Amino acid sequence: MNNSQALLKTVICDDHPIVLEGLSAILSAEKGFYIQKITQTGEELLYAISQLQPDIILIDAHLKNELGFDLIHTIKAICSTDYSPNIFIITSYMDEYMVSKALQNGATGCISKSISGDEFIQAIKYPKVVPRTNSIENKISINDSKQPGIELLTQREKEIIHLISFGNSSKQIAEILCISIFTVETHKKNIYRKLKFNSATELLAWYYANKDLLSLTTDKKID
Repeated sequence: MNNSQALLKTVICDDHPIVLEGLSAILSAEKGFYIQKITQTGEELLYAISQLQPDIILIDAHLKNELGFDLIHTIKAICSTDYSPNIFIITSYMDEYMVSKALQNGATGCISKSISGDEFIQAIKYPKVVPRTNSIENKISINDSKQPGIELLTQREKEIIHLISFGNSSKQIAEILCISIFTVETHKKNIYRKLKFNSATELLAWYYANKDLLSLTTDKKID
């Protein structure tokens, strides 16, 4: 493709051929994307990245013999100082733990396989957390994750967001804070309402962008 240099070069890794074909078809049909390679194993993915240096890397959270999360550290280790791709974990089981795990390991974001094709494209084009590199900044618009709203949160709500960031479930949070699960769920609903977020991805991206501004009283997590 002659115009590939002007497009978002993309490599996809998933051990299900039908998923690879589907994602490849969705992105290929969208202006602005160029599918460089589709792979089914971590080894194939790492080789493709070292040879092709894609802008976008999509990795299934659970490959046949390895976790997509674990590959992020290796990818970052082989990247040069002037090359920093956007890495997305894709998953069939989207929850706060999955999002937290992806962001903690250095992913740009976590995307559910259950959303529509248009939503999938938007999640890649406009990530909430993204490495600030010249090569990618010139190609896509980047949303600033920092948003007002900290002053709206109670101390308890801040604590709950902090515990969510470690991947704790509502049951685990209730045990840590010695409150009921119902109370935790009520706090979570209030958090999403106050910050005007609709997903765990938005909430955790906001948290990682603003955590230094939050005054927290707990560092507890469930291992």
